[in-house]
Amino acid sequence: MNFFGFNTNRLLRTGDFLMEKREGSKRSLFHKEVGEIVYTKVKRSRNIRIALRPGKPVSVTLPYHASYAEADRLVCEKIAWIKEELQKIREHEQTRRHFSEEDIERFRRQANQFLPARIAALAVRHGFSYSKVSIKNIHSRWGSCSVQNNLNFSIYLMHLPDDLVDYVILHELCHTVHKNHGPKFWALLDAVTGGKARQQAALMRGYSARMF
Repeated sequence: MNFFGFNTNRLLRTGDFLMEKREGSKRSLFHKEVGEIVYTKVKRSRNIRIALRPGKPVSVTLPYHASYAEADRLVCEKIAWIKEELQKIREHEQTRRHFSEEDIERFRRQANQFLPARIAALAVRHGFSYSKVSIKNIHSRWGSCSVQNNLNFSIYLMHLPDDLVDYVILHELCHTVHKNHGPKFWALLDAVTGGKARQQAALMRGYSARMF
């Protein structure tokens, strides 16, 4: 069987891939153990990347200049890793806490009452400026900063210790100045956290918004 002009027999048994689907610019393969694998070409992408998220198909993004054959080769090489990571995600989802709609609304109210004022206070203290703040029911991350300096935070941020809530806020405020995680970003974050940036980043690894 031939997918995207590349003979998968050279890497895996043909039977591992069940079918191919094409919809517009997206291409999908179906693997008997992994499930759907969606390939998407992205203008700003420089490398072929594989992303795994709970409840979502395996996502493969690739630069416009890359061929689907190259992406398929990477998937074939990484198939054992993909299966292992998907199993970890499934196990994690089984242990994740599930809240009622009433619980989620309560968390949302608490976050909306506390976070905007705290963000404003820390921004004034350290000389940051931002466009607007959104508080959302998201599990993928604690916070984010857009190109327009719009700040987004998870309602589950309220479950962190107070010092780590401030760390997440300051982390995103630093992204209003530096959009990457380069040395200048960490130097600024270290300055506004009293020299504790790396220490608090290490503590954050013990928490995950996906727990909620």
